[in-house]
Amino acid sequence: MNYSTRKEGLKGAGAILAASGAAFAAAVAITISGPAFADARDYRFELVQASPVGPGKSDVTVRLVRTANGTPVTNAEISATSAINSAAGQAGDRRFRVETPTAGPQTLHVSAKVPGATRVERTFNSSVKFMQERTIRGASEVVTGAVTFEAR
Repeated sequence: MNYSTRKEGLKGAGAILAASGAAFAAAVAITISGPAFADARDYRFELVQASPVGPGKSDVTVRLVRTANGTPVTNAEISATSAINSAAGQAGDRRFRVETPTAGPQTLHVSAKVPGATRVERTFNSSVKFMQERTIRGASEVVTGAVTFEAR
């Protein structure tokens, strides 16, 4: 093997290494780029409706919204500890039946479990020309708060 043959072989190996490095860098860039996770302060609870349903009972409808744009969080699991029972309302709303022993302002303490953001990771293997894709769900956040309503 002479010098020029070895030199050509090294150039070919260098090109393969460079292509492999570029593919790896692209895969890492795709994997790392994901959405930022929101903070619990980015949410607030809103009173949608409060109506009496009998002596000492009221139906209270609550909604969790994003503070930044006021849109309802439709996939949150809203709960209240002092409610008798609850039912799902429109998208993002939750109705609770609450005991109200006296008329006047009442406070209902609520919490919500907000699912984490979902991101897709894609990894490309250049040696076999295969794109692997997987969906990853972020950690859920718990948001707590209270709504005040008027009992009659």
